[in-house]
Amino acid sequence: MYLERIVEARDHAGAAIDSMRRSVIPPTPQNFAIWYEYHAGQNAGLNRMIDVIISNDRPFDEQVMQDLYADFFTSSKEELALHHVSVRVGNTLDEVMGLIATATSDAARYGATLQDASSAIVSPINPLAALIERLLADARDMARRSERLGNRLQQSVQTIKTLETTLADARRDATIDGLTEVSNRRAFDTILRETAGDAMNSGDDLSLLMIDIDHFKRLNDTWGHQTGDDVLRLVAATLRQCIRGQDTAARYGGEEFALILPATPLEGAVEVGNHIRLACAKLQFVPLGTDQPVDMPTLSIGAACYDPGEALANWIRRADSALYRAKHGGRNCVMSD
Repeated sequence: MYLERIVEARDHAGAAIDSMRRSVIPPTPQNFAIWYEYHAGQNAGLNRMIDVIISNDRPFDEQVMQDLYADFFTSSKEELALHHVSVRVGNTLDEVMGLIATATSDAARYGATLQDASSAIVSPINPLAALIERLLADARDMARRSERLGNRLQQSVQTIKTLETTLADARRDATIDGLTEVSNRRAFDTILRETAGDAMNSGDDLSLLMIDIDHFKRLNDTWGHQTGDDVLRLVAATLRQCIRGQDTAARYGGEEFALILPATPLEGAVEVGNHIRLACAKLQFVPLGTDQPVDMPTLSIGAACYDPGEALANWIRRADSALYRAKHGGRNCVMSD
């Protein structure tokens, strides 16, 4: 068995190196890990993403490889942000507790001074003026310390408010695609699980649209990647405008988007898909520095309704199959499962 695993690992490694050579991908450890995992076939999401990129004839450039590694091999941004912010909050709270302890100690010491003074006052040996001077000195000292404490506590409150804002921003960044400002793949996976669970509990319909921009590579080759990015933003903005508040628009990867439509039967999902397709067809865009409008690409869309209890991966595959039928059936259309 051990020998078989060695042979299997060697085969996966060889296939990974061949794939990187064919696609002109630098053989870095990060890139090797991606392609080794792909040929091992143990990560369905990674395999599907790479297959989509291959089917759309997109190059495996540096950004694509970085996105693949970030999506499938690294800890989430939110987890890292939570760790860093938690450490900083902990340090701030430790400082606050130290300040409070100092104030408590000062109060106890001043109380002891008052006790000593009370005892001394009843003694005819100690001059009263000296006792009063001692009390005043301790009172001034504690007042100064209290003022510093108040200032430090105010600074700590502001620090915690800043950290709360930082954490909120980190959470947003961890779930939002930076280019298109719709949900990212990680958020899509989470929301898909949640809405599927809700649909099973309520018995409501739940539909999924998989959306692909037709001939996106041709657009990039003709107009450049900056214009391609602008088109992605326009399509994402159109998706947001065409959905309800309970729906979710996500960038699934590359030029592919997904819509999660709660309380929507298959027929309604097809209607939403056609509405989006026609809305995108009306878009007009003129790149900066030119006076020539871009021929906006069309959309191919696949729709599938969730079958309660089915594996989510199978539901996505059904929507994806409908998408591929739309592309093979002439593009610029909506096909349902």
